[in-house]
Amino acid sequence: MTQISSDKKAFNNKLISLNSAKIKILKSIKLNLSDKYINTINSLGHIISTPIFAPINVPAYSNSAVDGYALRFKDLKNNKYRKFLIVGQSNAGHPYKNKLNKNEIIRVLTGATIPKNADTIIMEEDCLLKDNIIFLPKNIIKGMNFRLYGEDIKIKKKVFDKGHKIRPQDIGILSSLGIYKIKTVKKITISIFSSGDELLNSNKKLSNGKIYDANRSMLISFLKKLNCNVIDLGIIKDNQEKIYKTLVKASKQSQLIISSGGMSLGDQDYIKKIMENKGTLKIWRLAIKPGRPVGFGNFNQTYFLGLPGNPAAAFVTFLMLGAPIIKKLSGEKNYNPISHNIPINFYHSKKIGRKEFLRVKLDNNKYVLENFSRAGAGILSSASWANGLGIIEENIENIKPGDKINYISFNELLN
Repeated sequence: MTQISSDKKAFNNKLISLNSAKIKILKSIKLNLSDKYINTINSLGHIISTPIFAPINVPAYSNSAVDGYALRFKDLKNNKYRKFLIVGQSNAGHPYKNKLNKNEIIRVLTGATIPKNADTIIMEEDCLLKDNIIFLPKNIIKGMNFRLYGEDIKIKKKVFDKGHKIRPQDIGILSSLGIYKIKTVKKITISIFSSGDELLNSNKKLSNGKIYDANRSMLISFLKKLNCNVIDLGIIKDNQEKIYKTLVKASKQSQLIISSGGMSLGDQDYIKKIMENKGTLKIWRLAIKPGRPVGFGNFNQTYFLGLPGNPAAAFVTFLMLGAPIIKKLSGEKNYNPISHNIPINFYHSKKIGRKEFLRVKLDNNKYVLENFSRAGAGILSSASWANGLGIIEENIENIKPGDKINYISFNELLN
């Protein structure tokens, strides 16, 4: 594919860096969140709308980490033969209710409550038992095998902050605290459509000059993974009036509109023209590859994100710009993915002044990044083959095996 020598020359020096665009966009988003109570068991992927504090200690009582015997450590001091009388047993859910007297010991099972004045537990395999008398080993350390109440979480401690996204392990923590309902942000609603006379839904017969619409189904799947309500407006033909009416409809029923295609400089790229004339286009054209013709703005007070029509470009720009926008609109506190600096095993050249995103695969055995065999904004198979994005910064022109680049996994981007 032949390319012009300078992106900036072609676009009148108006290309915007991804970092600048992202900062400007996220600062411009004003949150208007509403919340609701939801059962903890059903809260996976939801965003907490108010801080959560521990109503109890976890564990709620001091208990044994092993099957063994609980005693008062001080009784060992003058106990020459390390001999103790077994006076009872504590089972999980059925505690021994009395305090220990001098040189008394009780059998305890894992997780069982121990007497209030006991502080040390000896594993049963380390003890010698004869009738109702037990002989203890040497080298006993005070507090061994003893789980103190509140050891994991102390009462009144802040467990989760506002804006935290619930994960499976978080549901476990909330359940351990006896919290069966939490207040979460209501899901945002996003309207989505594709634009282009050449596009067909996959259930139609393919004819000459037509292609199947890959973007919409891919983006809808992303939106569902990000826990959004989705309104699918389908494929809109290259007709200015129809696109305008679609944007009007979408602006009335959603917090964000996402389109793919129609954002470049072609005669039938009507979405960009409509946004300039009837809406507000705050960001357009990024200094990135793939995905240059990206636009962000407002239409009738509703946020709008226009993605490229080429599938791989739509894939990359959604992950790098769309996902952070959606996370902020959803009230999520952390929307910056973690990157890792990892060596590569390939050669690559690019233009100075443009950030480039490669679809790469991390080889965990060799801890090295591999590049897909073919490049191009339309090569969506590269995204399916890869497990993350390799990022080449604006000031770099050439990379070679052994060089390190930043890598972000797809899981991290959609976490």
